Amino acid sequence: MLIFYRGSGSGECQVIGKAMSDEDWGILRMSAARLLSARGQITASEMIVSLPFEVWEGTNYFQDEFSVLRLVVSVERYVQMEEEVKSKYVRLAYNQIANAVTNIRFIVAELSEDENFPPVKAPSLQITSAIVERALADAEELIRDRGAVSGLDRVHTAFHGYLKVACDSASLPTAPDASITALFKVLREHHPALTVTANPATKEIDKILRTLSSIVDALNPLRNRSSVAHPNDQLLDEAEAMLTINAVRTMLHYLDMRLKLRNTGV
Repeated sequence: MLIFYRGSGSGECQVIGKAMSDEDWGILRMSAARLLSARGQITASEMIVSLPFEVWEGTNYFQDEFSVLRLVVSVERYVQMEEEVKSKYVRLAYNQIANAVTNIRFIVAELSEDENFPPVKAPSLQITSAIVERALADAEELIRDRGAVSGLDRVHTAFHGYLKVACDSASLPTAPDASITALFKVLREHHPALTVTANPATKEIDKILRTLSSIVDALNPLRNRSSVAHPNDQLLDEAEAMLTINAVRTMLHYLDMRLKLRNTGV
């Protein structure tokens, strides 16, 4: 989500549904355009008429209710707008638009649903537990209904639970409160299924696994400081949240396939 204007209060914004009909918004839009023009704010007046804004209901972690002026745009337009909003004159125009439309707390742009960062398919796990399955199901629902940033915390929980179950199933000793980083380290270094010595590409695969370890190290701060797991002021954008979720799903696919191959004697 690209934020052009943010009013007072929490920096979190989740859009949940249209706040008014197209007809009502059309009337309000033209009134705001005339007001902006009368104030001499010509750029803002032209923007509110030309850009496909809609008024949506918004909420956040604190269950606040507010209005959001929302655009849905293509990837190409999204990238253009990222550059445009760096201009202080463009930011000023968005501030003027927010002041002309009553009760607007955010002005945002989001990618068209047809062009969102494509998700890696959620895995069907062989090694699992009730908490892992519940967290994965919750994540799917949240990603679908609220977006990737809302599902990040549950994906984190699912991955944490999976690593714990995988270690326990192989009788690898771990601390009761072991972190994701510690569990992944134990699994990678001591689980026989992850010791691939007969493959001529072992050295390169080991490089990939070491890179995955860096991703694992980043999961906790992302979850704690940039997701809705806590009342954070700054959240990940949807693209980065989906990237993180895709990375976790990719690791789950790999680990579960490798452990399955070990169990079947391959």
